[in-house]
Amino acid sequence: MKSGASRPREQRRLVELLDVRVEVADPTFRYREGTTCLTTRWHQRTGEPIPPDPSDAQWDRVEVLLRSWFPAHHFRSPLDLRAALTGMLHRLRSGILWSELPTRFGDRVNVRVRQRVWLESGVWEAIMRLLNEEGHGTPVFRRPLPPLLIRTALDTEQVA
Repeated sequence: MKSGASRPREQRRLVELLDVRVEVADPTFRYREGTTCLTTRWHQRTGEPIPPDPSDAQWDRVEVLLRSWFPAHHFRSPLDLRAALTGMLHRLRSGILWSELPTRFGDRVNVRVRQRVWLESGVWEAIMRLLNEEGHGTPVFRRPLPPLLIRTALDTEQVA
């Protein structure tokens, strides 16, 4: 049983009574539009770290893994899969938008589609486990909250 103050309706009423106001302290701050990608959400939900870029030996193992999951036509694309994987990892570590992905990783639309295919098929999880075997991964990028000003009816107001 939840305590009384933890019920959503009672929490809402308490916030109303306190007259809580939250403002972004930096007037130049702008929220980024869009939704969090499914792969980022998967990493946030599972806590699976983002591994470093694959070594040659690791890439050989990833390629064998991919070939065991997908038919030959998956590999006929002009997309360099190793570069694409490196770009996917870079984006997850840095928090950049797909539109900001450098072209050295391949066509961003194709990289994005391939990442979604890998996530939906379940091979993404296998790739992450393989690349994280050495335990050198980092958490997925999380955009920090901007500095906030939080005021309530309990704050003392100075009258000039």
